[in-house]
Amino acid sequence: MQGFGGEVRIGRARPAVGLCWGAQLAFSVVDVRDGRWRLRASHSEALADDPDIRTRALSRWVSRERLRRCPAVLTLAPGTYHLTKMERPAVPPEELAAAVRWRVREALDYPLEEAVTDVFEVPAQGGAGRPPLVYVVAARAAPLREMVALARAAGLRPWKIDVAELALRNLVEWDEAGAETVAAVYLMPDRGIIQITRGDVLYLSRNLEYGLEALARADLHERVALELQRTMDYYDSHFGAAPVKHLLVMPGGEVASRLAESVGGSLGLAARVWEAGPHMPEGARSPELTSDALLALGGALNPPGGHA
Repeated sequence: MQGFGGEVRIGRARPAVGLCWGAQLAFSVVDVRDGRWRLRASHSEALADDPDIRTRALSRWVSRERLRRCPAVLTLAPGTYHLTKMERPAVPPEELAAAVRWRVREALDYPLEEAVTDVFEVPAQGGAGRPPLVYVVAARAAPLREMVALARAAGLRPWKIDVAELALRNLVEWDEAGAETVAAVYLMPDRGIIQITRGDVLYLSRNLEYGLEALARADLHERVALELQRTMDYYDSHFGAAPVKHLLVMPGGEVASRLAESVGGSLGLAARVWEAGPHMPEGARSPELTSDALLALGGALNPPGGHA
């Protein structure tokens, strides 16, 4: 099984499964054919404390959708891992993972021996003298082993562990067909993420310290617009790539719709909320996916061949 962002080739004759173990236990299933995907099923429920109850719940989903032995991607929710950007050590590619693992130890509040770490590179920045950067991911090993054991006990075949930022990158890539540079705002109940992507390239990711609950209580649209403008300014000055023209707010719902309209208008971006409707079988009702289910979906959408 691969760690964060690793590459594996898996045939797509069978459906792809994504799991997210966040505030809820979320499960999404997709069929991918001819460069298009369809959402077959998605479920979310409160995360039970008893591991046997979690296993029984997931086993019921797997049985209902006839998914035994299907490949599954396990996506970690924000707050369950540490993501940091640092200067790339001047080492050969085969030594990069070990070099950054040693460096990240000072950012952890637990021993490095208890951590699983991985690294993915940031696109080259424009301008002479700017050092190459990498993102480093670190997570406690014990919860990861528990997630893998749960998936296997339920009859799935876990093959990769992903993080929210890469799952969202996958979702935007498939949704936008990789044609434009997109700013995405992803909202959980208590926090959020802003990131800028183009195709399979993740340029920037920043955390928001508030989410759907705060946005429902107070008008924070101007604050989100300011955060997004600062992120786009950094992107423009450091990468010199195609400018951001589109804003995608996830998940859907009334709060997200108001935010997309307000921030898109303020920043002059073509804005919309993410919807499952275009990816549903003909005649099927479009569901409103929870924040965790959306991460599970993004994990399942790791494209054929995988990417970092």
